[in-house]
Amino acid sequence: MKKNILDHDDARDASLRVSKRVRDSLKAAAAVMGRPLYDVTNEAINNYLSGLKLGDPLAALRRGRSRKVA
Repeated sequence: MKKNILDHDDARDASLRVSKRVRDSLKAAAAVMGRPLYDVTNEAINNYLSGLKLGDPLAALRRGRSRKVA
């Protein structure tokens, strides 16, 4: 049976396109810590994203919507 429906809460279904060096570093870190690779990868992604200075991505939509209504 083909599995067409993905469990969106399952962290293991994410895939990254990274260099072999980054992938190997993540694998080594996971092995040293004795943790699953997907846990280490998700933690690395979360740490990276938390350091980014992103504005409010929905602000432009709210501005555009308020102009159309007014």
